[in-house]
Amino acid sequence: MDIKLELLNWTIENEDKLKDQQVIIYYFSLTTCPHCKRGIKWLLEKNVAFKWLYLDKLPLEMKNSVKNWIQEKYKLRNRMGTPFVIFRKNKDDFISNGYDPSYWASKI
Repeated sequence: MDIKLELLNWTIENEDKLKDQQVIIYYFSLTTCPHCKRGIKWLLEKNVAFKWLYLDKLPLEMKNSVKNWIQEKYKLRNRMGTPFVIFRKNKDDFISNGYDPSYWASKI
């Protein structure tokens, strides 16, 4: 199954900056994850645009489809962690499987 990221029900932060950014940031999180909350706070402090959603608020079938798609598309050796972040620049994707602000800084 192929997931179209653009069609998911994203919350968009700093939307006015989105068109000027060279990278699109897709941020997958859980409502109960403290690392996810720190990651959102970090991105907000950097004043970048990003799209995020809570996986645990999706219908179960959609949540499982998204997680399976991520697992397969990015050939994850370990299970998908949260936050899971996709940095899309042009047609290239760079991923972060967990909270890693130093790596994120190198991608924004």
